[in-house]
Amino acid sequence: MNPRYKSNKKWTEFPVDLTSGISDIFKQNFKTQLGIKTEVHVSGRFYEKEILVQVGLHKKGELRYNNFEVSLDHKNEPDKVIEQVYLAVDAVASLLLDYFENEDEIQLPYTWMEYPFNDQKVWLQFSTENPELKDAADRLLGEADDSLLKEIDEEESADILDATEEEFDEFSKNLEPQMFKSKNKKEDMH
Repeated sequence: MNPRYKSNKKWTEFPVDLTSGISDIFKQNFKTQLGIKTEVHVSGRFYEKEILVQVGLHKKGELRYNNFEVSLDHKNEPDKVIEQVYLAVDAVASLLLDYFENEDEIQLPYTWMEYPFNDQKVWLQFSTENPELKDAADRLLGEADDSLLKEIDEEESADILDATEEEFDEFSKNLEPQMFKSKNKKEDMH
């Protein structure tokens, strides 16, 4: 899930109760179209200038997801955030309705495309990325981040480059190999 604005570097994930509530809405309203083999996965991010919502449909046994994403401009007005999230949910629901009614004929945007919706501008995008595989790869590579505020690595790498020589020397004294740190060396390899 990539933001529309490349300048957006920091984000906060939607709370779990919000994503599960949104997921329940889609499961109830599209019960017939989803059937028993399709799972609904919802995620969302709050950026400084943008709200991003992704609703992924995943058929059991398949690697591919059908992800319907919507992006809205956000002006850092806390009292309007939930209203904007609901607008994003309505936009995705509208896109899903079109998708299910015209599955063979619909042209889905693979890059952010602007659309008018309820007297506002929304941006829609479709992807087939499997977020579970991506998360598993991030964990394996040590890139998983459980903090509340997430940040793109560019800033971290820039901070390291900006460090003085003394800071680097101090930093390097405390480095230890991570791969064979525990006694169960064989377990660390798998």
